Amino acid sequence: MLSADDAEQLARRVLEQRFAGADAGFAAGSIIRGEATPLSDLDLVVLYERLPNARRESFMFEGTPVEAFIQDGETLRWVMNADREAGKPGHISMVCEGRIVGPRQDGAQECQTSARAMMSRGPAALKTEQLDQFRYHITGRVEDLRDPRDADEVIATGAWLYAALAEFIPRANGAWAGTGKWIPRSLRALDAGLEGEFAKAFDALFAGRDPGPVIIFAEKALAPFGGLLFDGYESQMPASSRLAGSEPLPRDR
Repeated sequence: MLSADDAEQLARRVLEQRFAGADAGFAAGSIIRGEATPLSDLDLVVLYERLPNARRESFMFEGTPVEAFIQDGETLRWVMNADREAGKPGHISMVCEGRIVGPRQDGAQECQTSARAMMSRGPAALKTEQLDQFRYHITGRVEDLRDPRDADEVIATGAWLYAALAEFIPRANGAWAGTGKWIPRSLRALDAGLEGEFAKAFDALFAGRDPGPVIIFAEKALAPFGGLLFDGYESQMPASSRLAGSEPLPRDR
């Protein structure tokens, strides 16, 4: 496995050989954090002075998988702002933790300063309508679990609730949310005891097909924010959400 120093040197070579016109890059990810596994890839945010658009590339380099996120200053600021609005700090984390490599690093250092300030400030607060939308949809799935169902439907409903509650709980409490393997980490960072309850409840559902603990956990998680929500809920579609009869429906190409 690569060490963090090895990964930094690898990032330098990737930048020189594949992105020769770039100003700088941020070598990031589990290898840089010292948490590598045998299958870990190198995350690399590549920074150009100006691009027509941002893009992403995945490739093998010297036997190591590389995930490259190619940006310029404006596109990187846009995606970091989108991260903050979504409450999931993907690019913000990579830029915060990244080791800067490359020939022209001033812009990268400015971006890293901004990313660290954004990370410290936390995500954008959920609006009332966003909180209510979470409550409404979580309520619907909780009610689904109350009825007798086939085991596969219980698992499918539980999988939806796992992701939804893992996003709702941190966001409702003003903290960053995680996805995938970052879900337990983000919940643990917020409240280690709560993460333990979350894991225990979903273990009962996934391993034992028992939805009871998840129902109780969901009710407890929603309680500080108004509890379960169905009666009286409404949401407005934008006025632009219409397609006139004279307009053709989209067709697959």
